Amino acid sequence: MQATSLPKKSFLLAGTAGLLGLLSLYYFFDPHQGAFPACPFYQLTGWFCTGCGSQRALHDLLHLNLLESLGHNLLLLPALVLVAWHGAHLAGVGPKAKSPLGATRAPRYILMVIGIFTLARNLPWDPFQFLAP
Repeated sequence: MQATSLPKKSFLLAGTAGLLGLLSLYYFFDPHQGAFPACPFYQLTGWFCTGCGSQRALHDLLHLNLLESLGHNLLLLPALVLVAWHGAHLAGVGPKAKSPLGATRAPRYILMVIGIFTLARNLPWDPFQFLAP
């Protein structure tokens, strides 16, 4: 029993260390100042992808600038909440409610949301320009 739990614990520790390292990187280095590479999809096509603005949004979120974070990428915060909920559910901690990401139709809905969000944030009309980073 110890042989199977050791790799799981070491994987969890490595993942946690990697996540903390990544979060500290985004906390201390400002993507607004060009500290990170630009989006290759945007550079190739001129269109905003679903993730465009996520680096700036994460930096602002780590500095508790919620409105600025939502202005860079409106989808990042709900995505982070869903991923954290799913991770807590898989780890057996937190609320007993099932994660919506565990549903069999979740990938279909996620792809639909990503597609609609990507299309909407690239529309040149007034209400949709709010979604651009």
